[in-house]
Amino acid sequence: MERDSSETILSIQDLNVKIGSSYILKSFDFQISKKEVHALVGESGSGKSTFANTVLGLLDKKASVSWKKFHIFSQDVPNGDFSLWENWRGKRISLIPQTAAIGLHPFLSIGSQILEYFSLIQPEFANEETCIRLLKEFGLSDPIAAWKSKPHQLSGGERQRILVLLSVYSGAELILADEPTSALDPNTGKAILELLKSRVKELGAGLLFISHDLSSARELADTITVMRSGEKLETLKNQNGSWEPHLEYSRKLFTLDENPA
Repeated sequence: MERDSSETILSIQDLNVKIGSSYILKSFDFQISKKEVHALVGESGSGKSTFANTVLGLLDKKASVSWKKFHIFSQDVPNGDFSLWENWRGKRISLIPQTAAIGLHPFLSIGSQILEYFSLIQPEFANEETCIRLLKEFGLSDPIAAWKSKPHQLSGGERQRILVLLSVYSGAELILADEPTSALDPNTGKAILELLKSRVKELGAGLLFISHDLSSARELADTITVMRSGEKLETLKNQNGSWEPHLEYSRKLFTLDENPA
């Protein structure tokens, strides 16, 4: 059933993450709604991956975390309490990793891995006929051969399409994609991102897209938050295909992206 596109999935106010006396995230605010693609961009070390790990409930045990408000799935989470994530992670929150090496077992067939995954997460999809149909839908040229293959027998693009498929059809309301196409050639990466965006919107989920690649973020996102040194600089909305950053740092990022050296 399609979800209400106006519903907020996640709203955070004044999130702080420290290791020792050093802030990794400071006074960070964020919000994402269903059917929205919200991209986080910024240079390495800006705090993007730390924020992703916070949303996944997978922060380093050495980290100290606090917030003023953490409202997710219509629930207010007590300050610093991650106990609810045990039931959410993999079901209501899904991660698309950077490479298939993280998400696929190298010695098991693709078919056996997909069946095992869906039998645990979405039993209605846990049959060969449905899974092969989904493989075809996600651009596998020979889905029957892919079903019988081991991961190393497929291309990087094919493996990543499978990870996207699993995440999108997990039933998750919030999907995190952390540099999901960084290991792929530009054309393959663009095709996978377009597929991901269309499926997320069709199913009514929200997509948190984390990338240092501003070009991909600009094409994919409805909203872009620019980060620097663990802080949010500004949040921008797509204005009919154009972006209008206000701060100098953001303008420089967008200018460099438009006019690469």
